[in-house]
Amino acid sequence: MRLNKTTFQTLQIRKKVNITSNLYFTKTSHRRGKWSLRYQLNGRIREMGLGSYPFVDQLKASKRAVGALKLLSDGLDPIAKKNEIQKQEKIARDRRFSAVAQDYIDIHKVKWTNPKHAYDWQSSVFRLASPILDKKPFSELNTDDLLNVLRPIWIEKHETARKLQGRLQMIFASAITEGLHAGPNPAAWKEHLMHYFPHNPNLHEKQHHRALSYLRLPVFYDELLKLEVPSAKALQFTILTAARTTEALEITRAEIDFKQQLWKVPARRMKARRPHTVPLSTQALDLIENCAISQNSKYLFQSSHPEKPLSNMAMLTLLKRNFREFDTTVHGFRTTFRTWAADKTDYKDNIVEFALAHQLDQKVEGAYQRSELIDRRKPLMQDWANFVYSKIN
Repeated sequence: MRLNKTTFQTLQIRKKVNITSNLYFTKTSHRRGKWSLRYQLNGRIREMGLGSYPFVDQLKASKRAVGALKLLSDGLDPIAKKNEIQKQEKIARDRRFSAVAQDYIDIHKVKWTNPKHAYDWQSSVFRLASPILDKKPFSELNTDDLLNVLRPIWIEKHETARKLQGRLQMIFASAITEGLHAGPNPAAWKEHLMHYFPHNPNLHEKQHHRALSYLRLPVFYDELLKLEVPSAKALQFTILTAARTTEALEITRAEIDFKQQLWKVPARRMKARRPHTVPLSTQALDLIENCAISQNSKYLFQSSHPEKPLSNMAMLTLLKRNFREFDTTVHGFRTTFRTWAADKTDYKDNIVEFALAHQLDQKVEGAYQRSELIDRRKPLMQDWANFVYSKIN
């Protein structure tokens, strides 16, 4: 029998009709009906619903019946399988943002070698986004929900808001790929959230770290040398090498080539995931040699915990407690180095940028041999150290 509008009208309400071998149809009202599949499992006759007419026509019902019978031939109960799928779909529908975000973090955190970055990532997501986004199932989250997260902090904490928006965009993009959200991405910036926030160039400029004028640096360094704590030694080394915080804090003696006077930082510890070699000035080498050698810690600048380096906050705390009048940050000393090199030396910008471990244009970098770059940076780093020590008695 083929069911169409004409044959539908001839059927009696509530009478079950055999359409094909296992496919049945029951007219439930003058306009509606329902499809079902009869099959035998373990000696029992079972009946499985396949959808309502006219939303499901005969062709679609037949395809569903074929799929169910295929499961049966594989030794599976179609009804049990259907119930399992519906249960999983309900779990997915009821899943909240925090659970989805945690799954994303668990997958990607192995790539976050910087503990502070990992902490900031999780803190911003769970502290600022979860309380709002967990109020409804993840699959139902929309643009309005994202705006409720970002608008309260967009002006006063703009840098935090922009980072959070980028993190939310990545979480939603991954979830959409996994079928946890129908899309489009409610956290997407380009051609979406960008239209909801006022365009203010001052807001979108990168927030630079406070930096000390190079004219005041020798005086600052003279005061710094009076402190003997590990964080002070680490800050001295950070300034002399123009290194990033974690690169300096996690240095081990194994990375130092005393013969060639080089510090060889492995790729896994670099922001750009490329190995970086730093020529060491005589002052930097003296500092390294004067650091106490511990039998319990592999790190040059030892913390209270032998298996861990100094905390990322150690040097910043030192600045706040002892050098508040200088109004600078640890990262700001890299800016001080760059400004000094531009104002007081003739070294080319490419050499200075390479000393800061900034990625150069491939064509520019290709014009240099790495050995040549090291040779050119050796006098740069020695001149810098001499300047830093220029007020030392």
